[in-house]
Amino acid sequence: MYDYSVPEILDRLNGNSGAQGFNRWFGLKGLAAGNGQVEIEVPIRDDMRQHHGYVHGGCIGALADMACAWAGSANGGGIDVVTSSFTVHFLRPATGETMRARARTIRKGKSVATVEADIFVETEGEEPRLCATALASIAILPDARPRIR
Repeated sequence: MYDYSVPEILDRLNGNSGAQGFNRWFGLKGLAAGNGQVEIEVPIRDDMRQHHGYVHGGCIGALADMACAWAGSANGGGIDVVTSSFTVHFLRPATGETMRARARTIRKGKSVATVEADIFVETEGEEPRLCATALASIAILPDARPRIR
């Protein structure tokens, strides 16, 4: 289904994500990763909603940020990255059962990758609906970067 996905990259990203408290709370799951592309999903829960019942923009932004960072890291080996900047455009209220992000690297340089992402909301039996799009600059970190735990 995902001809670009590399199991070792997907396992690394899911493993790193599972070690982060926010990502565990968020329920993030990587479905595919490789060749500068990713697909990740998050189940929508009531504690993610704002006062109108829509998914809070912060949750949509977090998913966009993670998808872009994952795509930047999915450009090969053990690339370590952080988001340098990103912009999210909210296109419609997010309602449904699941949010899914698809991100792809537009250009990878030596120190920065430019990545775009589309965020969809899904409900069983219905077509996915595009609710947001994002563009990010993802900083590629040097190999010997210490990690704070």
